[in-house]
Formats: sequence, structure tokens, C-alpha cells
Amino acid sequence: MKLPSLLFGICAIYIPYVNAESVEINMTNEKLSAASSSIPSSSTILPVVLAPQTDAVVVEPLPKVTEQIDQSHLPIDFQNRIKEANNGKIDAMIDVGVAYLDGAEFLEADEKKAYYWFKKASDLNSTDGDYYIGMLAQRKNDYEQASNWYRKCAEKGDAYCQYAMGYLYERGLGVPKDYKQARAWYFEAAEQDQEYAQFAIGLFYHDGLGGDVDYAKAYTWYERSAQNGVASAVNNLAVMYENGEGMEKDDESAIYLYREAANMGSSIAQKNMGDFYQKGHPLIEKNSYQAVYWYKRAANQGELGAQYALGQAYEKGDGVGQDLAEAFAWYQLAADNESAEAAMRVAEFYEKGLGGVKQDMAKAIQWYMELAESDITAAQLKMADLYLSGQLKNVDIQQIVKWLQMTEKDNMEAKNQLAIFYLTGTGVAQDSQKARELLETAAFKENSDAQNNLGVMYARGEGGTKNIFRAIMWFERADALGNITAKNNLKLLQEESATKGSMLQYTESVKNSVSTQLVH
Repeated sequence: MKLPSLLFGICAIYIPYVNAESVEINMTNEKLSAASSSIPSSSTILPVVLAPQTDAVVVEPLPKVTEQIDQSHLPIDFQNRIKEANNGKIDAMIDVGVAYLDGAEFLEADEKKAYYWFKKASDLNSTDGDYYIGMLAQRKNDYEQASNWYRKCAEKGDAYCQYAMGYLYERGLGVPKDYKQARAWYFEAAEQDQEYAQFAIGLFYHDGLGGDVDYAKAYTWYERSAQNGVASAVNNLAVMYENGEGMEKDDESAIYLYREAANMGSSIAQKNMGDFYQKGHPLIEKNSYQAVYWYKRAANQGELGAQYALGQAYEKGDGVGQDLAEAFAWYQLAADNESAEAAMRVAEFYEKGLGGVKQDMAKAIQWYMELAESDITAAQLKMADLYLSGQLKNVDIQQIVKWLQMTEKDNMEAKNQLAIFYLTGTGVAQDSQKARELLETAAFKENSDAQNNLGVMYARGEGGTKNIFRAIMWFERADALGNITAKNNLKLLQEESATKGSMLQYTESVKNSVSTQLVH
């Protein structure tokens, strides 16, 4: 099959790359790679019946057109290919269709004409024609029709179409999501040496999708894919060596393979190399300049983790001259690629007016709100903080309380904020005992604001028994963590023997919450 660079790129996009942090499948993988030889018979996947689609109807996604153009301006070679195509030569039909698919210097793109030639080839039983018609349908997000065309050629044994069917089943596009069917189709293609299918099978074995985890088989398939030039497979082999998955840990081999994959063009491997240089490693001396070099290579390929890392480098001046405007540009790019961390930084730049960005609180809140609604905990806490500080108007306070209630179990800051809501009766019924319980848990986890506020509650006897000695203990612990309010409270108790609990101060967030309640 003659895949132009564009279509090859589309296939490559489908590959769920992995990274040097963790191992997962489906766009969230973080590290995997290695080398092996031919697959022994014991490595084959248990047979899965490839589900027929008896009710599938293959339709024509685009109307037929007739090839009637002025060919005088076209290169002689292309004119000859059109003549061969008109004379029934299938390869020529595909070549002409591909030229129309995305255009060329001498030819405007025309999907209708591309379809015309692919359909002519398909009518002559060409699997390439079926494949490209499936691609055209997929471009229009018509995955059901794409699956029909891919299935047509996959059942004829075309490896690219089998890979495409695996991809659709893996993600539930146009067909029910079914890991077993996905793995079966990937395996059919991988057995024909389709390199990306081999990579996908490796991932499925690695993560146990559609079957059991089997590191030995994952290694075998990654190696076959790597030998066929897939940089991501080399990267994933490195992950296996680094993590000791199915083998002894071997950092030297892992780093060698990461570097190989990075030089082959794997953006994840390049980001991984950047991380090694940024954080340091027993086998790699910390070097911020080298880190920035690798981050840039990865970021320019759209790797959002590297884009965020570059933003941090420019913001801190680490390995590159400090440049907040450039930092914002990289954060914005990573945020556009759905990096929540980067989006939080973009929001903060708007909030504080950093890097030449005009301060715009409304825009910052819009960013925070969108992130909070996407279940980003940091953004939800920020929304609560903005509300408690009186900077957030016309907001659904019940939603903020709900966010805090969902995250407080594992997040001490959420506990502290929720305690303030209960203490002041903000968005919930006032409950000093509940507030004290929440503050106690957060205080023991070294949250200094919680420690100070708990100290005040003990001194005043709010939410439970009064105990000035416990109050002093919590003020001392908060003071040790640098909490200024606690420091002042402690000083007052030490210098004024007649100090009353009412004279001790809660943190600003509590006082602001009380003020907000009075306003409402």
C-alpha cells in the first residue's frame, strides 16, 4: 500500500506513546520499549473470532465525479498517470487519488476527485481503494462508514485495514468498544509485519487489555516493531528495562534505548531525555541546557508535557534566559493541547498580569472555572479560595461546596477550605463541630492555616471543649511552618496573660468568608 506522508502521519497519531513516568495504554502511557526476534508459536494470541457485521452497508460518502480537467498545466509524469488510470491501471488510480487527497504544488486538493479515483480502484477489488475511502470517511468523523470500508478490505487480508479496525475497536469509534476484537485485528495485521499493529499488540500485552498482562510477549512485539523502525516501540522497551518489567532492571540499557528512540524522532522519548537531564540520574549528570534542548525537540512535535516543561524553564530562567512572555506562549500552547497544568499557569498569568499579559481577572476566572468543571482539583480549590477571598461573584456556591466535599478525603487543602465553609455557614449549614473535625485532620498533615484556625477554635471553645494548651501547641506548629497569623496569636498569648479567645485571629480566608456572608 502506498501511503503518502499525510496518511502515514495519521496512522502515527493513533499510536498511544508512553513516557518516562508511568505505564498505561491509550494516550496515557508513559514508558515502554526493547528488542527481540521472531515470534515463537507459543507467543500467539488465543484465537478470537472476528465479529462479522452482517448489517453493515457500505455507502459512498462522496458523490461521483467525472475526471474532466485541463491537464496542460500538469507535469508530464502526472498526465501520464492520469492516462494510465483512465486505462484501468489500479496503481495509477491510487496515485492520482492520493495526489488529489491533499493536493500538491501543481494541483489543488479535491476530496471529491480523490474519492472518484479511489472508488474506481475499489470497484476493481483494490483494497487500497477501500482503505482510502475509509480514510476519507474518517476525516469527516463518519466512523461508522469508515469501519465499513476498513472492514471490507480487512476481511480481504489488508494489514493496514486490519490495523485500522483494531484502532476503531480499541476506542469504540463506529463500532462497540471491544478490546478483544481490537487485539484480534491488531494481531492479524502484526502477523503481516505491520509495524504499528505490532506496537499496539505490545501495548495490549503490557497493560492486559483484552487479556492477561504478559511482559515477555509485550517485549517480543515491541522488539519486532522497533526492528521495523517504530521509535515509540524503542521508547517502550526502554521503559521495560527501567522498570524491570519481565526482566532485571537495567538503567544503562534503558537510557541507551531512550536516547535511540529520541534520535529516531519519538517525542515522548525526547521528553523523557529532557526529564533525565532536568532531574539528574546516576548515569546522566543534571544539565538544564541539555534538558531544554530535548524539551524543545519534543515540544516542536506537539508533546504537551515538553511544552509545559519549556514554559517552566522560561518562567524560572532554568537552562535558558528568563522570559515570561515566552513562558506564557509555551503554557498557552500546552493548554491548547489540553494540559491542565499549563492551563492553570495561563490562568495565573491572567490573574496576576505576568509576562506582559494584561491583568484580566474575568479571563482568569473563566480559565479556572472551565478547569474546575473538568474535575481538575487544583482549579476547584482555586475557585473556593477566590470565593473565600471575596474575588468571586455570581457563582454557584453549592457547586464549590460539592467540589470540596468530593476532594476533601484525599486533599488537606480541601479539608481546610471546607472547614471554613462549615465554620462560617457558607453554602452549608453552620457546623462548628464538623469544621473542627476537618481542621484537626488537615492540621495533623501540616497544613499551617488549619493549624492556626484549629488553635483559635480550641482557645475559644468553638466546636468542642476549650483547651488553651492545645491552642498554644497548634499555634507553635503553625508558626514553625511560617504562618504569620499563628505567630501573632502565639505572641499575644505569651505576652498578654489576660488574652481572651476572641482576641485571637483566624486566617484571612475565614475573615473574608465572614465578610462575604455579611454582604450576601
